[in-house]
Amino acid sequence: MKKKAFLFTLTILLGLSIISACSSKKQATKVEHQKLTWHEAREKPFGTFDYPKITEKEALTTLENKFKVRVPSLIEQTKEMLKNDVSIQGMVEGAPEYTMYASGDELKVRGYYPLNEGPELKVFALIDLKYTFDKEKKEVRLATQSLAMTTYGDKSTYPKDNFDELLAKSAEIIDLPKKLTARSIQNFNEDYKELDKRPTSSKAVVYSNDKEAVEKKKVSQALLGGFDNKQELKEIYATIVDYTE
Repeated sequence: MKKKAFLFTLTILLGLSIISACSSKKQATKVEHQKLTWHEAREKPFGTFDYPKITEKEALTTLENKFKVRVPSLIEQTKEMLKNDVSIQGMVEGAPEYTMYASGDELKVRGYYPLNEGPELKVFALIDLKYTFDKEKKEVRLATQSLAMTTYGDKSTYPKDNFDELLAKSAEIIDLPKKLTARSIQNFNEDYKELDKRPTSSKAVVYSNDKEAVEKKKVSQALLGGFDNKQELKEIYATIVDYTE
């Protein structure tokens, strides 16, 4: 599969796994997983801007200085995971690329982080952020954060053959407790131990509290594993959605 086509396919899959955040009131009390959220008073929307291909430095500077929004720790945590838990000797980090689109009340950001072995792409991560502005409440918030990571090419296994460890690292990024993470991964592995129970070119939930988060206006955390066309695990999705008031 060509690189552009593969990226397009993953984009669609990631989009399906992310649930749009609804506008809410500003937090009046401390909420669970508050370190994952960011709300701030704001008077004006984002305007209309299109940055189709910019560097990481340009993107982060634009977010902080032009749009006056917080850059989440998800970005640095993902970079650390790629460096420390994915990369092996002989692999190098490619130059990250960003796209950014602002349209009135929404600001969407995507970061692409490649990991190469020689001239060949081996693993890449996509980071997606969505900021929203509520003109009635005069508030801006980081509504959605997500990470998608996958191997690229014929091999589905990661360089260190440590899929469960990478799931656990991704769970840590979205602030899942270690015991809950361990139990969820164990259950996931048991459910999909047999090949005939695995989906083809699809994903399955490792953990999600989204239904409860919507009902109780909490922070939604979701962790998913993605299978390739041979029913082997190769994709990891981790998503945070802010439903708090």
